[in-house]
Amino acid sequence: MVHRTSRRGFLKGAAALGAVGATGGLSAFLEACGKSGSGAATASGKPVRGGTLTIATVDTPVNMDPQDAELYASIQVYHNIFSRLVELDADFKIQPSLAHSWKQEDERTWTMDLVDNARFHNGDRLTAEDVKFSFERVKSHPNAVFLSAFQQTEVLSPTRVRFHLSGPFGPFLDALAGFSDIVSQKAVTTMDPKLHPVGSGPFKMTEWVQNDHITLERFDGYFQKGLPHVDKVIFKAIGDDSVRLTGLQTGELDWIQRVPPQQAKSLASNRQIVPTAAKPYLPDLVMMNCTKPPFNDVRVRQAVAWCIDSSEIAKLVYFSEGAAASEAVSPPNPWYSGVNPYKGAPDPEKAKALLKQAGQEDLRITFAGQSNLPTQIRTGEVLQSQLAKAGIQMQIQNYAAAQWFETLSKKTYDLTSTYWSVSYDPAFCYYPLTLSTSPWNFSGFKSDEVDQLLQKFVFGVDDKARKAAYPDVVRAVAEAAPIVFIDNELQQYWSRAGVHGPAPLPTLDIRVIDSWAKRS
Repeated sequence: MVHRTSRRGFLKGAAALGAVGATGGLSAFLEACGKSGSGAATASGKPVRGGTLTIATVDTPVNMDPQDAELYASIQVYHNIFSRLVELDADFKIQPSLAHSWKQEDERTWTMDLVDNARFHNGDRLTAEDVKFSFERVKSHPNAVFLSAFQQTEVLSPTRVRFHLSGPFGPFLDALAGFSDIVSQKAVTTMDPKLHPVGSGPFKMTEWVQNDHITLERFDGYFQKGLPHVDKVIFKAIGDDSVRLTGLQTGELDWIQRVPPQQAKSLASNRQIVPTAAKPYLPDLVMMNCTKPPFNDVRVRQAVAWCIDSSEIAKLVYFSEGAAASEAVSPPNPWYSGVNPYKGAPDPEKAKALLKQAGQEDLRITFAGQSNLPTQIRTGEVLQSQLAKAGIQMQIQNYAAAQWFETLSKKTYDLTSTYWSVSYDPAFCYYPLTLSTSPWNFSGFKSDEVDQLLQKFVFGVDDKARKAAYPDVVRAVAEAAPIVFIDNELQQYWSRAGVHGPAPLPTLDIRVIDSWAKRS
């Protein structure tokens, strides 16, 4: 059974990829600096109620409607406005939220029981009807490629809802943890949900100054008693790493996303700035256009794979703090397989032999980059040097963001680099990027073998069977090489001393609900 996303969903979701897919380095990197696993995220002490946290993110939110997600920066904000049915914690475990319990009735049916005290910010009670409405909207919006498996939502009572799926679907709970923000049917049908979000989350939006900041205030009617701790959260969009760091150092900011990576280690001794643990949650990859020469020949793609030195990319692009990778996930993700058909790479001689077999001994290609994204350009420069060792001449051509994405969507590029922001369950990465019929398949790759392996991995319901199927997916995709994983960026936050709670999560959410600050 193949689940498809609509063309409309492709265009909307593709816009999101174009906006965030190649920014690179969404966090700074300090895994080895002596503070890993400690700092603000594990600081002890009794939570203090009140106060304001000012948080600086990298990108500017553009839309507050979770069913029309257009940018990761929007999700970072609105997940604090809306509640999901379940959540994924830092240990990759599913935790209850709006749904306090659930049961899988059969391979295609799940029943969920909702809390009875959840209310929207407008005072209306949240019921199963709002859950049904939210998932009906998914059918026409690009929330996620996998939600197409959700066929019908049945209301059994105000606090009980049943999901009917179009087939067995292994990542059901993981999909809910990432994409089940519940909206108010009344609010969505009476106001523009992109500008006026009404959720049931711990904070409500009270101000949005476009391209500057968004202010959220504590919702006293939140269904989890005692939360949140802070009165107000201000999200500021600051694209410059150095400006964010200066704001943290001067006290203008309390919590920031990413510092200049080359300064990460030197900041380890600064007692006024506390880093969280660094977690490898964001895979970077090289993508090749399989629809036209030379990359319609698997031998050429494999030659590129044999040229790539992931450790060198981590060192030169991410200042030795990115984790070299050969698949979509890295430890401690429980799905990590360790499968790598290119163990021993780089091997330019193997690459040369493959190019000779393909009749491409004088190969000239172009890397599609964006001049405003330094990590992508540095990746291209390092790749240029690595490929040259096998005789491949690569030119770097820069585009504006919209033009860059157009080359992907029209498949006029040769190769590029990007990242994929949803990989806590690797099904969410491999399935949309490599399934033959997926509109997110920007490489144009088609393989009956990979399609069959993906169906077995994604649409099985037995966890052990899925775990057994996953390494086969990793191996088959790596050997076909439409995409080549090169590193996993370490996610990390930086806060001033006294701020408690920031922690990188597998879903990449910035979750403020249990954060607080001790004011001096």
